[in-house]
Amino acid sequence: MFPDPIGIVHEPYKMVLQFAFEWIRSPEWNAPGYRNPGVTLWYILAGRRRLLAGAQAFDLQPGEVVLIPPNTTFMTEGGEGEGGAIHYLSASVSAYMHGIEWSELYGLPPRFRIQNIEDGQRLKDSWYNLVRAWQPRDSEKASSRGDGMLSISQAARQLQTQAVCLNWFAEMIRVLEPHLMTPEPVIDERVREVCAFIQRSYAAPIRLGDLAKVANTSEGHLRLLFRTHLMVSPYQYLLQVRIGKAQELLLATNRPLAEIAAEVGFEEYSHFLATFRKIVGMSPSHYRKNNSLYQ
Repeated sequence: MFPDPIGIVHEPYKMVLQFAFEWIRSPEWNAPGYRNPGVTLWYILAGRRRLLAGAQAFDLQPGEVVLIPPNTTFMTEGGEGEGGAIHYLSASVSAYMHGIEWSELYGLPPRFRIQNIEDGQRLKDSWYNLVRAWQPRDSEKASSRGDGMLSISQAARQLQTQAVCLNWFAEMIRVLEPHLMTPEPVIDERVREVCAFIQRSYAAPIRLGDLAKVANTSEGHLRLLFRTHLMVSPYQYLLQVRIGKAQELLLATNRPLAEIAAEVGFEEYSHFLATFRKIVGMSPSHYRKNNSLYQ
């Protein structure tokens, strides 16, 4: 059983690591079609494949970092130099800056090449540390089952793990910065405050009037601000956050669908099912059955 996703909250930043792995795939292997709730990242160390992600297709080569947007179905096939094994580091992360998902805020490139050898080595070292930190320990598995209280040594290990996650993410952002489409986005402070509030309180009953009070503005003006800066309404943003949380729980746990729906803030199970299908494009049960989080 894999460990739970690692969550780190340090206002105004929030990061949830869904997984981290090193893969050495056989020459015959190809990804059959995966979809993760966070941004999926691959660092290609050796080998080649052709990646199909959404409407995009490109040949992967050693030294490249691939960034696949959340909820994007991706697969691989034999590309240039097909027939060999492929060695890569993988991770999936949901990160929020001032309550806004980082891929939407900064405009991530689909891939980029690390030109500097030292930069590549630093990223690789931090990624290997991340892979080791994410692996479950027997004591932590026992703690997650509720066997005893959290000891100070377990707390120390969890803090060390969070530090490793943050160091890896900082290294990733450092090498990624020159390739971002909007490295210095301008978002109205009221929109940021409402997004951060939703990230903290998505499970509670939230009405548009509640969000308008957070922003100290009218409901109509808040709608305009969201449409201008995020191209969605406040309510649509709330639903996206709730469904994103549900996706994480669907892939990381075996909990019943109705229980997940209630935990992420849906008062009616039927509303959860309809909203999930509209946003994700399939039912929650189909999503859980046909997606592997650990790729």
